[in-house]
Amino acid sequence: MPVICAEGIVTRYANYRESDRILSIFTIQYGRLDAKARGCRKPQSPLVNACQPFVFGQFEIFTGKEKATVNACDVRETFYPIREDYERFSIGSVILRLCHDAAPENEPNEALFSLLYHTLSFLSYGQSNPQDLFCCFLIRYLNTIGYRPSITACAQCGRDIRGDAIVRFSARGGAVCNACVQHGEPVSKTALEGMRRMLMMEDAEMDRVKLSDEVRAEILRALTAYTESSLEFGAKALNMLQSMQTPAQHANTPAKHDE
Repeated sequence: MPVICAEGIVTRYANYRESDRILSIFTIQYGRLDAKARGCRKPQSPLVNACQPFVFGQFEIFTGKEKATVNACDVRETFYPIREDYERFSIGSVILRLCHDAAPENEPNEALFSLLYHTLSFLSYGQSNPQDLFCCFLIRYLNTIGYRPSITACAQCGRDIRGDAIVRFSARGGAVCNACVQHGEPVSKTALEGMRRMLMMEDAEMDRVKLSDEVRAEILRALTAYTESSLEFGAKALNMLQSMQTPAQHANTPAKHDE
């Protein structure tokens, strides 16, 4: 029987029939796999704790001619603290959605998996401001999937802009000099340098990012517009960020989140 074992993170699910779920699992070895988990919604099911978003574990998956089936899962980490905070849950949900949409089926992407795993770890157990962590994730995510914005050179003319008095950030390309684009909101050198340093970090160093309120807002605004413009799925994923812009209206994170 064609059975594979793979370490992966559940990025989304859909309830199916009375007690089943269809899981999307972003794995290290095989990229994204979609598999049915039979009976996992029954309280006595051995898969009941494995078939939730954010769960990291080693999955045993049967791959037949039809849809793959999850036979078993050794849960390694649930990242449960994310669910206990509304802001962290909102950010984590956006991160899962972006990684899900960028991970084609059956195509491994170890760099993206590492970024996702480390970001969820820091979001769960780190001391960083969740929005600082998201800024760092987003610029590194864009770089990992091949959509890195220009930061030190003009996206239009290619000239080094690190010494320019006025630099703007275009949703189509990134940083641009004032000679090429005279409209749009300027971006500070501090914000550009912050993005450059985030790109130079290792995944395990992401919790070192500490931004002022002004620079954080500047980076988040620039990268959000760029992501929405550059990725066909960007706008839909980042719609969830609206919950980060104002204080949460709900005291508790929803117990269930049907992706």
